[in-house]
Amino acid sequence: MTAGAISAAEFARCLAPLLGDDKPKSIAVAVSGGADSMALALLTADWAKKKKIAVLPLIVDHRLRAESTKEARHVAGLLRKAGLTPKILTWDAKTKPTGNRQALARDARYALLADACARQGIRHLLLAHHRDDQAETLLLRALRGSGVDGLAAMQPRSLRGEGLLLLRPLLDIPKARLVSTLHKRKQGWVEDPSNANASFQRVRVRAALDLLAGGEAGARAELVQHLAQTAKNFARTRALLDAAAYDLLHEAVQLTPAGTAWLDPGVLAAAEDELALRALVKLLGAIGGLPVPPRLDGLQRLLEALRKGKDLPLTLHRCLLTQVKGDPRLLVCREARYLPDSQPLGSMLWDGRFRIAVSKPVRGVSIAPLGKDRPADMALLALPKVAWPSLPALWRAQSDGTRRLLAVPGLGWGQMPANVTISFQPALPAA
Repeated sequence: MTAGAISAAEFARCLAPLLGDDKPKSIAVAVSGGADSMALALLTADWAKKKKIAVLPLIVDHRLRAESTKEARHVAGLLRKAGLTPKILTWDAKTKPTGNRQALARDARYALLADACARQGIRHLLLAHHRDDQAETLLLRALRGSGVDGLAAMQPRSLRGEGLLLLRPLLDIPKARLVSTLHKRKQGWVEDPSNANASFQRVRVRAALDLLAGGEAGARAELVQHLAQTAKNFARTRALLDAAAYDLLHEAVQLTPAGTAWLDPGVLAAAEDELALRALVKLLGAIGGLPVPPRLDGLQRLLEALRKGKDLPLTLHRCLLTQVKGDPRLLVCREARYLPDSQPLGSMLWDGRFRIAVSKPVRGVSIAPLGKDRPADMALLALPKVAWPSLPALWRAQSDGTRRLLAVPGLGWGQMPANVTISFQPALPAA
């Protein structure tokens, strides 16, 4: 197996399918300073120069070690010598984690990167995960008892938050070739000492791969390739299951513009467990507005209750499932708790469910949950009242310090400002 340097043409072929039809004016690259991310930054810079696209390298200083700030500045210096203009992002948390440090640091890193991209109006963030990382991720998730989704490991293209695309163009490239790329360019990099700290499970898994390969570089590369291929196989299986789950949802669920859904529990109850559970994950994610799935044990209890037809109402993942008198279906709506606080009206994704677009500033108007403050004429509206409190509502500030209800777009009630649109956009794409 070759460990040759990556050419500009090869990198372009890796990146092209991830961008698809997107034509960004600027793109960000997460750079830790290791060989992987340094190679990615340089390859991206060469590619972007030909495309006339701006590149923003982002360096995160976690400040978990005394040397981290110095190292971040050193990495920034390496990038500047390569003709790039990096930005250092600092994790300023007053209390740093003592347990589960890698996971918490990773969450903080992604939050900082996402915020930096949002501030710069950048929608594409390149990450340097490679084939060896994919193999390690597969093993780590297998050790945790993950199902199909977890064993599919990292995806080449994924969506984070309100629209940041995470792109991993190196996922099929072995680490050795990234190192070769830097050697060919005579480019230095830094080694993170935590990569040799055996207290971290990923480091132990990395060592286990060496042991399984008998210390032979060629055997290790082949083992990594097979594991990465296994992750691809699981990813294909996941795609098939997702498609079948969406078919089930189209049959069992009717969404409403108010951010609720009507569920035929009989259709869901008759489905195989894997498809029914997968469909529930997508339905609850859409109505609850949470970007992460609910726990499997809670899902299984919910499915069992739906099959037995009792114990209503039920709650899970910020969703309420309840029976409405005279209707055989179940109403699925957002719970009236953990809702966003009142905030000035602006373009945003409200509560993970409603996309708000404001073409011109609207003074004196805020958005907040409807709650219990409702005009009497709302009683004529068809949506069951149990779903009303969690709906987004527009409020106008009054001179006496109070507020007046202006509009409830999910109910079609009131007067919407002419330059404002609010629509329910759940994470439930068409099959």
